Amino acid sequence: MSVTPDPGPTSSPRKQPAPASDPAQPQPLFRERVLPGPGAWLVVVALGSIVGLVMVPIDLTLAIVVGIVCVVVAIVLAVAYSPVLEVAGGRFRLGRAQIEASLLGEPEVLRGEDWQRTIGQDFEPLAHHCVRGWAHSGIRVEVLDTADPTSAWVASTRRPDDLALALRTAGRSA
Repeated sequence: MSVTPDPGPTSSPRKQPAPASDPAQPQPLFRERVLPGPGAWLVVVALGSIVGLVMVPIDLTLAIVVGIVCVVVAIVLAVAYSPVLEVAGGRFRLGRAQIEASLLGEPEVLRGEDWQRTIGQDFEPLAHHCVRGWAHSGIRVEVLDTADPTSAWVASTRRPDDLALALRTAGRSA
């Protein structure tokens, strides 16, 4: 009686290599979800916990369950409402808005005072803004399309240099 060796990992569906990415979906040059900072996460957890605390006089078990559920819901909402910045397929996506990279000018990386001035006293009402208070740097890109009433795109990002490089690369390749 002969024993056949177990083929091992090749027979298990979990061990097979992942399929190649869909060619219709280009690999992004840049992708960032602008999540809240540590202080905002503490506020999110505290607000969720406060709802549970209100329920303590009714029932302690109910208060714990409601508190946990509210914390989880608050965390999910904080992630869901954090905008995604992505440069892929010759397009710049900022939240739900998107524009061809070829229609954008030279990206301007903004930090510190320059960033504060751009989102403060030099605020452009005609620009498309996606600004989050917990990101202390950003980028401003002029819109070159004369038919577009939007003057520029202004976005918060923790990696402005990487985003500027991706926009330059996408603009050249378009």
